[in-house]
Amino acid sequence: MTTKLASGGQGVVYLAPRAQMPHARAMVFKEYKSPVLPSVRVDVLEDMPSYLESLPGVDGMELLNRAAWPCRLVEEDHSTTVVGFVMPSIPGEFFIDMMMTSSVQRKTAEFQHLLNDDVFLAKRGIPLSDRYRYELLSDAAAALAMLHRHDIAVGDMSPKNLLFSLRPRRQVYFIDCDAMRLRSRSVTDQVETPDWEVVTGYPGEELATSQSDAYKFGLLALRLLAGDQATRDPSKLPAGVPGTVRQLVRSAVSAPAGQRPEPADWIQVLDDAAAGAGTHARVAPARRATGSAAPTPAWVQPPVQGQRPWWQRIPLRFKVIGAVAAVVVVAGLLMSTTSGDGESPPVRGTASRIAPNTVSMTIPVGAQPWGVAVDAATGSVFATNSLSNSVSVYDIETGATMSITSPDFAKPTAIAVDSTAGLAYVTNAGNGSVSVIETRGRAVVDRIAVGAGPYGIAVDQAGRTAYVTNFDAGTMSVVNLRARDVFATVPVGSHPYGIALDPGTGSAFVAIAGPPEAPDRRVAVVDTGTLSVVTTIRVGNQPWGVVVDTDTDTAYVTNHADGTVSVIDTRARAVTATLGVGIGPVGIAVDRASRTVYVTNHGLDDARSANSVSLIDVGTRVVTGTVRVGARPHGVAVGPVAGEIYVSNFNGGTLSVIGNRGT
Repeated sequence: MTTKLASGGQGVVYLAPRAQMPHARAMVFKEYKSPVLPSVRVDVLEDMPSYLESLPGVDGMELLNRAAWPCRLVEEDHSTTVVGFVMPSIPGEFFIDMMMTSSVQRKTAEFQHLLNDDVFLAKRGIPLSDRYRYELLSDAAAALAMLHRHDIAVGDMSPKNLLFSLRPRRQVYFIDCDAMRLRSRSVTDQVETPDWEVVTGYPGEELATSQSDAYKFGLLALRLLAGDQATRDPSKLPAGVPGTVRQLVRSAVSAPAGQRPEPADWIQVLDDAAAGAGTHARVAPARRATGSAAPTPAWVQPPVQGQRPWWQRIPLRFKVIGAVAAVVVVAGLLMSTTSGDGESPPVRGTASRIAPNTVSMTIPVGAQPWGVAVDAATGSVFATNSLSNSVSVYDIETGATMSITSPDFAKPTAIAVDSTAGLAYVTNAGNGSVSVIETRGRAVVDRIAVGAGPYGIAVDQAGRTAYVTNFDAGTMSVVNLRARDVFATVPVGSHPYGIALDPGTGSAFVAIAGPPEAPDRRVAVVDTGTLSVVTTIRVGNQPWGVVVDTDTDTAYVTNHADGTVSVIDTRARAVTATLGVGIGPVGIAVDRASRTVYVTNHGLDDARSANSVSLIDVGTRVVTGTVRVGARPHGVAVGPVAGEIYVSNFNGGTLSVIGNRGT
């Protein structure tokens, strides 16, 4: 017996938990309703998965990361009649917890929720700042530009068919893709959502072209910035909207086809507007009750390097079992008339997988490995080798390890990866710079001068700004990653080390270690909008590492000299617990799926070392286990496939892997 999750005008979405696909955590099946089937152009529908398969792996994953694209057609059982198709489910980040009249409810994050005034947004608990508006529009423009490069027109660009995410970064996602037009061909006749018709302004204009998309994107920008569901009047834009944005909006909604700005024309203008926009909602959002709603499951993991994408391994026809086909689905789904949430996601604070706690393998890298980061896009682990002045790259799928070298490397320490941009950023403590690595080409492509002794780095969700702690200068450099230069330097305190960003509060949490002769006990909180220290939080002795768990509005700080971890409420900006771990804790990471914090116990300068990793349960705030690893563990990162944990062993020249892929 199948479970119906959603029903719309054209089709029905079903759940089938028995269907599984490699690297696809969640898939759905859309079955067309009987009256619709005669109008479905099957040959055009067949072209959609065929086109996906024809793309290089990177381009295919880009399309799937942006849209719920049809992956395979589905035939009725014991028949060759096509009844629907298989597609990815909505990624977890495109759901939102909304304040309703009686409770917080999990909703599909349809863009239409954002096209309202500030009072409505505040009542719904949606923290939409002006910066978020511009960043969402920039991402939508980039997504449209990508689709147009593939000769795909959205056509009915309804705010119900466009989803948004505010965390972990501002981004958009298209659904109802079978209504799109691929290479000037449509599966069904093109329709337009009321109040979004291009024919209202330009009767007779062809539907579902890049130019009709350009018109509707102008409407989207106007209505998001104005907080109005239906306006077509550019004069309704708020006074603070930059003139460059106003001109694009005016041209998009007022010019005929052929004279409208293309999506790519918007991106830099919107990025510039975002850089100067406010970071707080105009009206403070309502406070959600703790634990009143659950985080959604993780999105489908991309294929690791060297392996065929999962969509190429699905049988050409997925036969229907009984009279209805179905494929795995997550919560709530896909149609604008969804009435239920389907399968419930894990409750906030509840693990969706068991925390790995056994070392499964050891990987040789370079001398004195320091930082470690995982790139989900390439299925690779990057480790900085501070003594051998190199970066090791471990391919998760093949098990191969290679080394990146560069004259620019000088005691490479911290590393941050922007998988979307295909770039990694490495701090060089020895020469006051940040090296830029192209993650697919695995080569250093640029160098950015920062302050003295950079040891920590964090990159914002949009991949536009990096924040670098300069240990020897007592400052934080703020780097424009597009221009690749420092545009601000913020004094933060003596010997800043670890840093983590909290997009929910628009803050950077900086661990202030202090000099060896006078260790500090503070975390500086920097407002990333004003670029100033707004407060400091007293923690343990000599704080080194810091990580933010956005699911629980919590920061964790390793206190190196105390052997403890301070737990901070990021909104109240206060310590709520102090937990004992091993000797000399340094590195720290959160595995969101297992709700576990991993802490490397590096040891102290007098050679005392625990050579271990402590596990902390996020919900209970109890140390639940200790794993023996290599000599002097330092950095730690969570893997992209099954949540395996990678630990750099500073004195061992190795990476320890805790857990096995696929378990």
